[in-house]
This record gives sequence, C-alpha cells and structure tokens, in this order.
Amino acid sequence: MVNNTAGYILSTALTIVVYDVVTNLDEEIDYLVRSRSKFMKAIFVLCRYLPFIIGALRIYEVVGEGYIDDNLCLVLTRSSIWLSFLQMACVEFIFILRTYALWGCSKRVLFCLLVAYLATFVTGIASLQIYAGALPADACYGSANPGASWLLVSFVSLVSLETGLFGMSMYRVLSQYRAASGQLLKSLVRNNNVYFGASVALNILNIVGILLTPVATWPTGIMEIAQILFQGLLATRMQLDLWKVDRRQVEPTMVTMSTAEFA
Repeated sequence: MVNNTAGYILSTALTIVVYDVVTNLDEEIDYLVRSRSKFMKAIFVLCRYLPFIIGALRIYEVVGEGYIDDNLCLVLTRSSIWLSFLQMACVEFIFILRTYALWGCSKRVLFCLLVAYLATFVTGIASLQIYAGALPADACYGSANPGASWLLVSFVSLVSLETGLFGMSMYRVLSQYRAASGQLLKSLVRNNNVYFGASVALNILNIVGILLTPVATWPTGIMEIAQILFQGLLATRMQLDLWKVDRRQVEPTMVTMSTAEFA
C-alpha cells in the first residue's frame, strides 16, 4: 500500500513537471538562446531537467516490488537522494541571487547570504549522508528507514534559510518601496512570496509527516522528492517570468541588475 501511494505521488509530480515543460518549451528555448549569463543558464537547466533523471531513478516506486533487485534498488535510491540534493542546492542558489539583487548587489549582503547558504549546504550533506547510509536494502519497498529522523535536520535548516531570505527580501522592499518601484520589482516580490509560501507548506508537510506518522507508513523519500520537484518547477518558472519582465523593463527600479548579471 505504501509503495502504491508513493508511486502515485511520484507519477503525479512528474506529470505536472512534464506538462509545465511542454507548455513552456518555446519560452525556455528563447531564454536559453538569448540569455547572456552562461552560469544562470546552467543552473536553470539543472533545476529544470534533473527531475526527469530523478524520476527515472525512482521508477521502482511505480513498477512495484519484485521487478527490481534490492541491491540495485538501493543504489538507485541513494543516487536519487544526492541528485535531489544537487537540484535543491541550485534552486536555493537562485533564491540567494534574487535576494542579492534586491539588496542592490551589496558585497556585504552577498557574504552573509553565502555564509548562510554554505551552512545549510554542509548541514544537508551531513544529515543526508547519515540518512542514506542507514537505508536497508529492502527500504525501497516501504520498510522503515532508521535514519529517517535525520531528514528533519535537512528540512529545518532549509526552512531556516528560506525564512531568513524571505525576511531580508521583505525588509528591503518595505524600506525602499516608496523610493523606487517598477514592474521588475513587483514581479520579483510576487514570485518570492509564492515560492516562500509553497516551500514552507511543503517543508511543514514533510516535518509533520515524519513526526506524527509511523515511519513505515509515511512515504518519506517520495514526499521529499515531490517537494524538490515542485520547488524546482517554481524556481524555473519564476526565473523565466523575471527574465521576460526584465527584457521589457523601462521604468527605473531599485533592483540594480541587468539581464547579463542575473538572467
């Protein structure tokens, strides 16, 4: 039953991601061709297309027990965990850059942001190493993972980072809104609000699920991956939206960044 539920969740999440990619493919191609920032294009591609690799690695959650050897299943699970971590690192880096842009590309702010980002990054690596290392061979098909509680550390550190970034963004906007505004700023703030709200909701769902639900009946790994897929989708959609607004931007704005710097 747990395996079927996990399969449905994964299939639904991947279907939504595929639909979004297909319906916005023309915009993505335009962005990748015209954007001058190779670094941001690389981050975008990782956030956008890693979900398909992650989904392929977790295919056993759909086909069910008995079709894939336990040892191979364990290798696929651990690979998907670390690829999910890579995608989440890229997603959060986009959020970091958006906050940096709102603060006028201040070097001091960038230093603080990078320290917080690296602290979260190291915490995530340490906790996921313990979580992945504790996976038993038959954990792929619903068995409890004794290290599942270590995921809480990752979720809490992620919520802490995003709360700090959101607070910095809103403080900057509220303190400077009357002095400068514009369509680019409005788009940046609106997208940040949507991303933060969705991210916190998904994190809380996972945290509450791990704390209140017996580990053996809560699809921890799949819920984590579903969260990462949706946050990756939101981050890339926000990036495309910001890029389109920036190309049309004619009003003066407090966001002192160019398409070449960020998009």
